[in-house]
Amino acid sequence: MKKRKSETNDGESKSSKLLFNKTEHLVKKLKPSENYEELKDTDKKPAWVDEDDSQFEGTTASNVRNNKDKPLYKDKLKQKYETLVGTPGWAKLETKDENETNDEILRTVGHLQKKKDKYNLSQHVLDLKRLTKINGSTRNEGTTISCIEFHPTASVALVAGTSGAVSLFSIGRETNKLHNFRVTGWNYITTADILPDGSEAYISSSKSHQFCVYDLMKGEPKLVELPSRITEPFDFKLSSDGKYIATCEGFDEVFLLRTGSYELLRCLKHNSNVVSLTFSHDSKELYSFGVTGEVTVWDLSTYRPIKKFNDDGCVNAACISTSACGKLLATGSKEGIVNIYQTSELTGREPVPLKTVSNLRTAITHLKFNPTTEILSVASKMYPNAVKMVHIPSYHVFKNVPEHDFDLNNVVTVNFSPNSGYMGLGNDMGAAYLYRLKHYKNY
Repeated sequence: MKKRKSETNDGESKSSKLLFNKTEHLVKKLKPSENYEELKDTDKKPAWVDEDDSQFEGTTASNVRNNKDKPLYKDKLKQKYETLVGTPGWAKLETKDENETNDEILRTVGHLQKKKDKYNLSQHVLDLKRLTKINGSTRNEGTTISCIEFHPTASVALVAGTSGAVSLFSIGRETNKLHNFRVTGWNYITTADILPDGSEAYISSSKSHQFCVYDLMKGEPKLVELPSRITEPFDFKLSSDGKYIATCEGFDEVFLLRTGSYELLRCLKHNSNVVSLTFSHDSKELYSFGVTGEVTVWDLSTYRPIKKFNDDGCVNAACISTSACGKLLATGSKEGIVNIYQTSELTGREPVPLKTVSNLRTAITHLKFNPTTEILSVASKMYPNAVKMVHIPSYHVFKNVPEHDFDLNNVVTVNFSPNSGYMGLGNDMGAAYLYRLKHYKNY
């Protein structure tokens, strides 16, 4: 019995020595070499030092067999304590991952939150590559491509134009036609928007009293009658949450409808004829842009105006757009001026723009922020190659857009895929161009 007990103690002693000696050897091996920069100590320093602590000696584990094992034993106790109890909140170091998630990027904008240089979009040259035309296999959407819409979850693009035809294409290594249909009786499509869940597309024509709801799951279109008060929808916008439709006829009334039931919720009265509409990023507000340059902000919970202000220097209003992060608002005029505002500063009647862009000389007919609010596309369909890309937050205009050796003709529409990996441009020659934006890694 004694012999067996002695053998057990010897085995435990050997195991203990093996464990501690190997640990000591490993610690020595991990000492920094002269060829590498030593990492800074990330442990928090004590606020004070108690002299009595140095005299305190633990009595557990038979006071540790020899003094040289005390530091290791102390570390083992600390590790065991943290395993059982956890690290106290006051002892935790505040660390931050350099990599921002896509959701964080959508909620932030460059001039309000600085990111690491390696993640910043270059402010002078936009790294892009022109790919095969989206509609290269069909070219039956009309002489003017008025709509390019990217599906929110699948790598699919919807293209429509002046022929009344709507086509769906897969986007990726190869661009292939998936489906197309023609809206009976339509010879012009003005707008197209896809619901956030990707189930339906809402398509409108300024020449029709109806709008089309296309079921993307079943591949079936259906025509829906607008309320009798709406004859020809001049502008037709879907809210970012997919719950509302806002439309106007170019007069002083804005009509708000609910998707699904298509009922008319409210008629909003503007002080002048409305030329453009846009929803806020959270769909809680609606911006209506009057022809004289007055912007009215409507609270959609009460259907009342909560703000009114005049666009700086605007004589003839053209279009308006909000950023996905909700912090920027852009307005365009027929004089070719684009004003960019910080939405938090829209407090008075005459707010000062954050930046004014005046690179185009003809009427601004299209404004679009990319999903990360790092690019603002500005286009005028009145003049060939009248398209610019504005870098945010520097507000420099990318010098390689449009391409110097390629004719885009008159650009009518610009849009970006959900993660900005692709950009589509539609022109007045029936072409829907596709570009790969190399800075962004995902569709």
